[in-house]
Amino acid sequence: MNVLASLLSYVLLYKYATIAVVVYSAAVILPLPSNAMLLAVGAFASQGYFDFWLALATAVGANTLGDLTDYGLTRKYGVRVVRALRLHKFRFYNQLQEELRTDAAITVFTTRFAGSLSPVANFLAGLVGVPFKTFFVNDLAGNVIEPLAALALGYAVGDYWEDFSGTLELVAGIVAVAVIMFVLYRIYRRMMRRYDGGR
Repeated sequence: MNVLASLLSYVLLYKYATIAVVVYSAAVILPLPSNAMLLAVGAFASQGYFDFWLALATAVGANTLGDLTDYGLTRKYGVRVVRALRLHKFRFYNQLQEELRTDAAITVFTTRFAGSLSPVANFLAGLVGVPFKTFFVNDLAGNVIEPLAALALGYAVGDYWEDFSGTLELVAGIVAVAVIMFVLYRIYRRMMRRYDGGR
């Protein structure tokens, strides 16, 4: 909560610039409580301190830009890193790549809700060469829903947003685990189909 309290003091001072920096940093890789911050911003918007739609546009833009940063970096430099770390030798890594290649749209969209693990999907999407348009459209769609939910909940509960902060984090954690399990299950199913087909 100390990190969130510090962030909120900057949010109240620098408003949309802080929202952009925090959401962008969380999207790139830093484990910052961006959803809890957006919940508070939604509450502040209900009191007139923020414009709800401008806060949403800022969060969506920053989140998408952060995801595109991850995607672009691995699109350009990822193959060298994979070879240096010998990741291509691991079967799971190869299966995860195959999942992204085969079902890029649904994998990119669903992993927007995987919390601080979504940057991994961004890196992999760039690495396996998911087409830019496919990545961008599905990334943007997911990035509209997630901050909209946090801001709308904060706006709805107003002064009581702190009471819902823990619940939001719990729900976000459950959704993240469900998304990861969904992706892993799809990989497992694909592996089993190949195994059964090879016999």
